[in-house]
Amino acid sequence: MTHRVNRETLSAGLASDSWRAASDLLVAAIPLALTVLLLISGFTPILRTLSDPYTTWTGFAYQALLNKVMNYALAVQENAASPTALVRLREQTLSSLDNTLEYADLRQVEQIGPARLSRAAELFRAAEREPSVALKQARFMLAIQEVQRLNEQAHERIHDIQDLHASQLERLRLVLLLAAALSGLLSAALIWRSLRLWRTERQRLDGQRELLSLASHELRRPLQSLLLATDLLRVAQSAEDRLRYLGVVESSAGLLASRANLEHLDTMYGEIHLDWQPVDLVPLLREFEGPRTEVLVPLTSLTVLADAARLRQIIENLHENALRYSPGTVGVGLQLLEGRPEVWVRDNGPGIDPADVERLFLPRERSDTQVQPSAPGQGLGLGLTIARRLAEAHGADLTLTKAPGGGTMAVLRLQALTHAPRLQAEPVSGRQKRLR
Repeated sequence: MTHRVNRETLSAGLASDSWRAASDLLVAAIPLALTVLLLISGFTPILRTLSDPYTTWTGFAYQALLNKVMNYALAVQENAASPTALVRLREQTLSSLDNTLEYADLRQVEQIGPARLSRAAELFRAAEREPSVALKQARFMLAIQEVQRLNEQAHERIHDIQDLHASQLERLRLVLLLAAALSGLLSAALIWRSLRLWRTERQRLDGQRELLSLASHELRRPLQSLLLATDLLRVAQSAEDRLRYLGVVESSAGLLASRANLEHLDTMYGEIHLDWQPVDLVPLLREFEGPRTEVLVPLTSLTVLADAARLRQIIENLHENALRYSPGTVGVGLQLLEGRPEVWVRDNGPGIDPADVERLFLPRERSDTQVQPSAPGQGLGLGLTIARRLAEAHGADLTLTKAPGGGTMAVLRLQALTHAPRLQAEPVSGRQKRLR
């Protein structure tokens, strides 16, 4: 059953990846598709115009007709051509005047002005029939003028076609500019989308790496305690020592189990979820008594609503940090101030610069005055980061200040008590209960 579920999950993941790849390809093809569409819409009208035979002529037929009429009239007037040549010129001229198929655009040209091809033919034939030489030449001049006006209308037609071509080219230019602009905008949008996805993925991976670093940092202490307890257990002489070391092993194993759940790193160190319950701070702090640690707590209990495991993590990080950077003993204490309990951890180190306080709560940041830790091994610079995050999840304040007389004091100010003590006893010095 498990293998089948895994295969189904794998198949679903592969299908999702395939669909994501296909959708990314389709999105990437959008600029190309729009550019092609715009170019087609821009080129089609001008191609239609340029391929139209009615809009690609040059008006040569009209100029040729004018030349024929003028040459024939000149030959008749000067009587310089042979009868055969004159008949040939006449037939050519009449053929051009009567054959409207030579002028495929004749209707458009005649709509421009008053000149008509049929009138030119009538004037030409009237000139031929005129017996008087003077009147014949006058009628030929009228025919020539009619053909000349028709030729001028043809030239106007040419200008109209040129204007049409110019407007089509201008439209094409605008379409090309629009296609380039849209393609550029879409390309920029896709690049921005890719960069945003890349940054999101990078932030996600950076967040995962940070969570893994925080988890690794928090697993180190119980693992070291577990290894130390197992070594001591091998050489324990009495049943009492073995039971004590077994208790340390059991406690460390429980801490490892609670902090090694990699599937819930975000709820453990990112968007932290807490298991709220009443926690007595006095016995919790007394667990930190050791050869180098003096614990000062009230005689009566102080109970707050908190996550016991996470609260312990806060104090562990503050305590470990104090031991690491203090050459002597450190102090852990508890006091009640204005109805709110304060847990403090004090070291005897060189202290910190007030300007560095907030920077020290950032990941992998250390104070310039704490470059030589007394404990072996260089810290990762994550303890205060974890402590601050867990404190904020509890609604508590965590601050670092210079301790009176030297050193650094970390103060964790928790929320108001859920069960206030009846009286405030004098703090007493803690005793050594276990090896730190």
